[in-house]
Amino acid sequence: MLTLVLRFSHVFFGALWVGMMAFQIFFLGPALSEAGPDAGKVMAGLMKQRIPVIMPVIALIALVSGMWLFQRLSGGNMAALMATPMGKGFAWGGAIALLAFLIGVVVMRPIMMKSMTLMQSGDPAQRSEAQRLQARASTLGKLVSWMLLITLGLMAVARYL
Repeated sequence: MLTLVLRFSHVFFGALWVGMMAFQIFFLGPALSEAGPDAGKVMAGLMKQRIPVIMPVIALIALVSGMWLFQRLSGGNMAALMATPMGKGFAWGGAIALLAFLIGVVVMRPIMMKSMTLMQSGDPAQRSEAQRLQARASTLGKLVSWMLLITLGLMAVARYL
């Protein structure tokens, strides 16, 4: 029963994490860039919906449930699992996802939060700095999104390697 709950949590929250991140980076971000100053209203709405808090929680649930599943799959013999192509596929996928999470939370999130604060100030100089920060966050977001898509691919095929 625990394995079923863990697998559901891992797949469900992993899908949410990858999907939300890809949507935000590849679709919402470019649309907001085209919207100009009105993008601040949308960003404020996302803040109101607590997206910056919800996303890391979703990611953590996916990561923790995945690590727990990996441990259970090893049956206490991690070396034996890591000697298999399946084990390596799951391990590489998990490592890439963990790195993506750390980049997102430690580097990208603070940049986005500062950018949102600057955009709401109304000062043209601060808006210029906010745009520079948004460009940096967009680059990091694309990196994180591609990392998550690679993770998704590895997780999808690891059992069949």
